[in-house]
Amino acid sequence: MELKRVKFIQNPRSGFIKSPIFVRKLIELTLEDAPFDFDFSETQYRGHAKALALESVKEGYDAIVAVGGDGTANEIATALVHKPAAMGIIPTGSGNGLARGVNIPVSVRRAVRLLINGRIRQIDAGKIEDRYYFVVAGVGFDALVGKLFDDRSLRGPLPYFTIGFREFFYYKPEIFVLRFNGKQVVAPALLVAIANTKQWGNGAIISPHAEVDDGLLDVCILHRINFLYALYHLPKLFNGQIDKIRKYERYQTREVEIIRQTAGPYHADGEPGEGGQTLRLSVEPRALCIITPQ
Repeated sequence: MELKRVKFIQNPRSGFIKSPIFVRKLIELTLEDAPFDFDFSETQYRGHAKALALESVKEGYDAIVAVGGDGTANEIATALVHKPAAMGIIPTGSGNGLARGVNIPVSVRRAVRLLINGRIRQIDAGKIEDRYYFVVAGVGFDALVGKLFDDRSLRGPLPYFTIGFREFFYYKPEIFVLRFNGKQVVAPALLVAIANTKQWGNGAIISPHAEVDDGLLDVCILHRINFLYALYHLPKLFNGQIDKIRKYERYQTREVEIIRQTAGPYHADGEPGEGGQTLRLSVEPRALCIITPQ
């Protein structure tokens, strides 16, 4: 892998490190011996990272690096789908699902060094309606929690799980109709996650056997469960054993149609969206070039 020009696109409001200047200085120090030129741009609003990435592609950068969380990574990855430029990630967000999904270290220094000693890997891109995602998209309980979390200023796993704990007692699971591979599955479910990587982020593994470059999406259904059942099996969500519980189902497909009882929220890489009663999801195999460990 030989890079000549690298653009860093930094979200100054991402995650726990509230000093973008500190992060930038750390990147610059780590790249003192870099065999390529690099410079920085900073996002000002939602959607700005995508615009900056598209502009960087036109300017001929070999790699565009997301310095932020999954929202920033999703915007830049969306801009780079089917483009020759490679994507890098310096994960400074609260979940860092895409970075974790391709084994990029959450250490800033180690992630930066991948631009020198890493490799370029082609991974799949999921699509929900006309919106790309690269980690997990979903409907149901996690989509509701993601929407409520997005409305809060506090970031990180603690506020997220606090919202989830509170809402669990009030949430009424829906009945979802899933159509894929020529069959139909009717599921009264807590949530339906359509995974490209193994985990949402923060180590929460929803699809232990997912592969980011197999050309398939993993349809993961978690059926209705009560609080005690959820509490008892919660550790399995973090140790890769969620597929061992009987309230869980998993299928693989290239396309899936989800029909729900009403229109409402969905999420794509943790970012909330509003969709109709019917949602269509598909995969574009090996659509994104990303810099990962050897």
